[in-house]
Amino acid sequence: MGQKRIDIDGMKAIELDIMRELYRVCHEDGLTCIMAYGTLLGAIRHHGFIPWDDDIDLLMPRDDYERLPGAFERFSSKPYYKIIWYRDRSSIYPFIKVVDTRTEVIEHYVDERWCRTGVWVDVFPVDGIGSSDKPFDEIAKLRHKYDYLTANVHEGSSAISLLGKRVLKAVMPKEDIYQIAQQVDGIACATPLEESAEVAQLAWPLGPSERLPRSIITDTCPYDFEGEKFDGPRDFGFCLTRWYGDYMTPPPEDQRTPHYVDARWL
Repeated sequence: MGQKRIDIDGMKAIELDIMRELYRVCHEDGLTCIMAYGTLLGAIRHHGFIPWDDDIDLLMPRDDYERLPGAFERFSSKPYYKIIWYRDRSSIYPFIKVVDTRTEVIEHYVDERWCRTGVWVDVFPVDGIGSSDKPFDEIAKLRHKYDYLTANVHEGSSAISLLGKRVLKAVMPKEDIYQIAQQVDGIACATPLEESAEVAQLAWPLGPSERLPRSIITDTCPYDFEGEKFDGPRDFGFCLTRWYGDYMTPPPEDQRTPHYVDARWL
């Protein structure tokens, strides 16, 4: 019997349960975890998932983030949920993913040799940041390397895009993807959170728009999300404006597309 495909509603149901389990574990161990990006936007604008979106993004203060793998191992009641990250080479990403190991996800724009995971929830660390935007510039350069190393040369938005990927992959020096992830993580955690008035998500940043007041992780409150309550920053408007601009206006219909992935039950 072939693998059973998981549609977008099925992915959302799994992701919601992973988030539920993550918040329960964090509560058990006194860790802070907040909704971010499209998840926070969905909570505010739709009281749940953005209808055409298919992922969940969470933020944690760096110290709590570092404690999460141990807490998850001690307190999670669902053995099929697993933390993966670059540090044990279970993932190539410089941040934590919590995956359902009963599933498989193929990201079509990423080379399958690098990235075949399960349905996931992303968890990003929040770190301190000084007045300079240098960390964003350094990480952007590393991300360019990262993106070309992991690119699927058989997928592209156009023939020119495909040709460009193939040429660049052929001429680029062969670098260690895990070392690049480690470099990103090292830059991200260089400034202690408690010493910084401003904070940022630097592991996979949008850019300087990530720069936010530290209160986003200290002043939180619950929001409705799919009929349940999950914490987010109290000043959600400031965060969402920094990330998206006019966040209450949905994008045009032709831009309402989910991630280009294929998910199946194993």
